[in-house]
Amino acid sequence: MDGYPEQYMPEKQNRKKRWLIGCGIGGLVTVCVVLFIVFGGFAGLLAIFGGDPEGLAVEVQTPASQLFVGDTFTITVELANEGTRNITISEIQIPNSLLEIALVTGVSPYATQGLNYGQKTAYEFDLLIAPNGRQKVEFSFEAMKAGDITEDVTVQVGTKQSLSGIRLVISPPASTTQDDTPVLGEIIPYQSVVQIIAIVDWEGQLIEGWTGSGTILSEDGLILTNAHVVLSDRYYNVVDLVVSITVEQDQKPVPMFYADVLQADAALDLAVIKVRSDLDGGPANFSSLAIPPVPLGNSDDLTLGDPLVIIGYPGIGGETITLTRGEVSGFTAEEPYGNRAFIKTSATIAGGNSGGLAATPQGVIIGVPTMVGSGDLDIEIVDCRRLIDTNRDGVIDELDACVPTGGFINALRPISLAIPMIDAAKAGEVAINEGFGYEEPQGDYEPEGDVVLVDTFDDNSNGWRVDDWDQASAQIMNGRLAIQIDSIEYYLISDLPDTYPSLIMATDIAVTNPVGDAEFGFICGLRDLENFTALNISEDGYYGIWKFENGEFIQLADWSYSEVIAAGGPYTLFAYCGPDSLALAVNETLLVETYDPNYSAGRVGVYVWPWDNPGVRVEFDNFTIINP
Repeated sequence: MDGYPEQYMPEKQNRKKRWLIGCGIGGLVTVCVVLFIVFGGFAGLLAIFGGDPEGLAVEVQTPASQLFVGDTFTITVELANEGTRNITISEIQIPNSLLEIALVTGVSPYATQGLNYGQKTAYEFDLLIAPNGRQKVEFSFEAMKAGDITEDVTVQVGTKQSLSGIRLVISPPASTTQDDTPVLGEIIPYQSVVQIIAIVDWEGQLIEGWTGSGTILSEDGLILTNAHVVLSDRYYNVVDLVVSITVEQDQKPVPMFYADVLQADAALDLAVIKVRSDLDGGPANFSSLAIPPVPLGNSDDLTLGDPLVIIGYPGIGGETITLTRGEVSGFTAEEPYGNRAFIKTSATIAGGNSGGLAATPQGVIIGVPTMVGSGDLDIEIVDCRRLIDTNRDGVIDELDACVPTGGFINALRPISLAIPMIDAAKAGEVAINEGFGYEEPQGDYEPEGDVVLVDTFDDNSNGWRVDDWDQASAQIMNGRLAIQIDSIEYYLISDLPDTYPSLIMATDIAVTNPVGDAEFGFICGLRDLENFTALNISEDGYYGIWKFENGEFIQLADWSYSEVIAAGGPYTLFAYCGPDSLALAVNETLLVETYDPNYSAGRVGVYVWPWDNPGVRVEFDNFTIINP
């Protein structure tokens, strides 16, 4: 009774006593218990004290054609008010014997699943039918097992009930045909696929950043998806996740829940999330939806030509759930995940399906459509949302990095790689690896060549560009080149006067006044402030390569995350710039290598660029140039 005011406690106890006395006078305790059990608990009591609802006529229509396992069908409950008063339908109870062999995929008008009364399960409504009015309620099903049902459907009005009998026969699935035509018995678990909306913080406002898909794995709301669907990246901070449920296959999904990330691995691009509450912050009660979890398959058993069914929300070309068919067309190796790190498929999968369901025709999950990190598989991005001024030119336009909202996928992460994460999530464990990009590069980077310059910054005999501006400064002092920037409106380059066609650079870097998110590194190919290439790392653990070409910002190697950088400085940074390639390494670990066909010779130097926080100070020492 903790939490209740003391004056209410005796009243609650007295009510309990009166119930016991009422059921005990004259030796009726046994009769009360027997009636309660025989008539199905609470539903039985309603039947005892109820009766037929006055004026209500009920007719139930079942399919006239033969049904097989795998078929979808509809049972229609037609309600008519033939009386003189309004009637409110509160429940329609479906026989559990039917629910054991057929899955409810939708109810129209929409209803929530209520109490299980033992022999029947209630679907709750609030349907008002005026005198002479009619109402039709349709239950959509998918036949899962063979069976022969002869039962009653119950319509509840207050404490009164009306019954109507049904007869339904579901036969075993028909045999497989000799061609690729879908056969009877195929299972399409579309109701178990959800849409996930990432809510991001954009300039202090919470907005919808992007969407992806996911697959329900448990009755309490575990969902498998891609890591990039649910995790923040360099530019966009994910504040929350909204899960939208597939109510009808021809309607947009309905936002119903908030969810938390339990397991995520950005290198695998896989994640497991779990619903935590409804959109009002109340209990999720996810199991009340009675959505069947998708069974886990064995992706190691797949062979070339095996059929695949892809289900998800495409993000482009429509807002309703979409099915795509294909077959296994190959496998892609990736260390350390082996020869089946990716499953290639002949299906053309729209980008919003990323994180969705890749299943066998029997409805068993064997993979997850994956947009990013797909090894040697090219991805065509056809639609992007630009939300942030990523190149910091003061304008949000087509020159900024974007959130890809539409593209095409032809790679699946096999379910075998997700099973350890799923098991951990079911055990309640939380483990999130937010390392974006590829697996941390392996091997040492050892530059070779002739050293042509070493500057320990005892003076400025090499001619660095230094000065003291209003909001920024570059100064040589105390044996270091120190750059400080006091406004996020500026970046600062300090360069040398000579031009190098190709070179290796190295320098020691210390962030002596950290602000948490500034980037810094090398400049090469510098002709003017509208034409240069930057190879850089950031305080918060990212690295990348980008350039300005005629004033246009171009990302040459996407921002990726590295534990080596995130561990903190000081750093020794290496870079190679040349017409054949561009490469970046930190502390002798190669981070990234790419190629710019338009690279041309220019001056070289270092730079610092704050992101959201001013006041950063970065110091460089032992700057070295090697002729490779």
